[in-house]
Amino acid sequence: MARRIGILGGTFDPVHNGHLILASCAREQLRTDEFILIPNSRSPLKSSEPVAPFADRFEMLRLALGESHLISLSDAEGRRGGVSYMVDTLNGILESTPDAQLHLVLGADSIRDLPRWKDAPTILRLARLAVVSRDGRVDADLPEGTAVIQMPRIDISASLIRERVSRRLSIDFLTPAPVVSHIHRTGLYQSR
Repeated sequence: MARRIGILGGTFDPVHNGHLILASCAREQLRTDEFILIPNSRSPLKSSEPVAPFADRFEMLRLALGESHLISLSDAEGRRGGVSYMVDTLNGILESTPDAQLHLVLGADSIRDLPRWKDAPTILRLARLAVVSRDGRVDADLPEGTAVIQMPRIDISASLIRERVSRRLSIDFLTPAPVVSHIHRTGLYQSR
């Protein structure tokens, strides 16, 4: 039987509780054997670089996951460096686990951008898509066979956290406590 691997990529600048709840909901609903968070080095569709360096974003994810045995973390895109392309990441996973059945989890905004992704037809061949539904609906045309992940509406974003840090406001409970400590210890997002 093929190993079912769930994948959630993103900038995670910084990771927040919404990301973690999404990963947990997706892992349960897709019934994956493994679920991997993969921070990108640099998104090809964003005009600016991530605010925090890859090493800090990776470390914050590591801290957020703690001792979790349910969700793992990959530095594949950071090791590759440069612009991150999901098609390369999926191919890399399949090289190391050729019999895997990949499930790529996307937000509704990402699924709308999918036609602009590098080699989107190959992505659709390599992985089954799963899109996140907030409030029980998805406002996008979905490729055939796309799973819909239900999760509660959580109005937390990385930009909200960066803005609050830059204004010297609390980010407690928006992201796990070890991530809050890392942000304060390193001075991330404070001078914008």
